[in-house]
Amino acid sequence: YMALAAEEYPDVTFVAMTGDFAALSGLDNFKNAFTKVYQSRYVSGVVAGMKIAEMLGDGTLSAEKQPNSFDADGNVKIGYVGAFTYAEVISGYTSFYLGAKSVCPSVTMKVTFTGSWYDETKEKEAANKLISQGCKLISQHADSMGAPTACENAGVPNVSYNGSTLDACPNTFIVSSRINWVPYMKYMIECVRDGKEIDTDWCKGINEGAVELTAINEKVAAPGTAEAIKAAEDQFKAGTLHVFDTSTFTVGGKVLTSYKADVDTDENYTPDTEVVSNGYFHESEKRSAPYFDVDIDGITLLNK
Repeated sequence: YMALAAEEYPDVTFVAMTGDFAALSGLDNFKNAFTKVYQSRYVSGVVAGMKIAEMLGDGTLSAEKQPNSFDADGNVKIGYVGAFTYAEVISGYTSFYLGAKSVCPSVTMKVTFTGSWYDETKEKEAANKLISQGCKLISQHADSMGAPTACENAGVPNVSYNGSTLDACPNTFIVSSRINWVPYMKYMIECVRDGKEIDTDWCKGINEGAVELTAINEKVAAPGTAEAIKAAEDQFKAGTLHVFDTSTFTVGGKVLTSYKADVDTDENYTPDTEVVSNGYFHESEKRSAPYFDVDIDGITLLNK
């Protein structure tokens, strides 16, 4: 619909947040923009991993006390409430898991999907399902208070999305990953002011302040969390941390050495662009909208 509007009003520039075909539309006045939110999700995963490690270290969590919270290999279960089963969500929960795993290698994650960006009842039910299956920490890519409320009621630590839930969930909220659109709004305004073309595909991350974490809840967060957040953010800024470093995960027991992503979208979503090189998957570099849709080992999908 935005492409149709851009055709009808050629003197107006239209920007779709996410979206994946502005570059293919042939329209000079149609743009796509998103952020490298997978970076801040990774850092929020680091926070989650620290919490699990703390619980294991102080005996709050143990196989003897909570056998249902460990899989057959002795790994701790964490959970994730996803909205839809496409790349934006897959990229998000995978980056969160890899962040947690970087701190606490003995974690596995279960993911369940609601089929909606905002359905408080379904999100609460999904979180309760994960909790009943033994997941000891829950995160989400869904927008209501459903999952955080379920966590607060059950006393399960929660990492939320796009905003702090501290006021409503003071005993379980740890931190939230969020998008900050201010840098893009500033960029657009300056382009218009200076008569410059807006990029067809714009995507920025931690370095530019386009993604970030909310203030942490010191009451729930593990000791050293603030320092760990800063250390990870500094690595991003130095260019030494790549979320989808292929040495940190496997697919079907094998290292991912090559992957053709669906970047130039067609009606059949045909893979068309090599996105693995230099030891990592280059997410959101070929196009602003996410295209990481790989099912990695350690993550179990309950209802894809």
